[in-house]
Amino acid sequence: MLEMGYVPFGKVLKVHGLSGEVKILPFSREFDSFSGLERVFIQKKRDQSPCEFKIIRRGFQKNYAIVKLQGVKSIEDAEELRGCTVMVDASDLLELEEDEYYWYQLIGLGVYTTQGIYLGRVENLMDRVHQSLLIIKKGQKEFLVPMVDSIVKEINLEDSRILISPIKGLLD
Repeated sequence: MLEMGYVPFGKVLKVHGLSGEVKILPFSREFDSFSGLERVFIQKKRDQSPCEFKIIRRGFQKNYAIVKLQGVKSIEDAEELRGCTVMVDASDLLELEEDEYYWYQLIGLGVYTTQGIYLGRVENLMDRVHQSLLIIKKGQKEFLVPMVDSIVKEINLEDSRILISPIKGLLD
């Protein structure tokens, strides 16, 4: 459950170096959104509110961000963050272009075919080399739908729905 305007943004994978830096896997491959952040929020324990950490320095290595957080001074401090979800305040995110969406905006939307058939809700997204996939669930059924213009015809955040035109075999 998200508090206030917190949005899941990534995950602390492990400690990096000797000074308490951490390696973060962003949930997006767009590093621009990470570059503009001045702070992140990390919930150390499930029953605690997330703690704010100011970003002192950041660098990028392959698909990861290497981040130095204020107050994390040692390997032991950084180790406490391993496995934790990194969140950001939605107001800190960069403005997107038209027809661009953050994943958190799509999760929970209902998915319908152009023929009006309800397929389920977006449970999550999966990042692939060439495109992201919507993970749609309805009961025990699960569909993976590529986020490409030829299939995803409309995303309507106001009506909480996505309209798709499935290609043959996609929903089998």
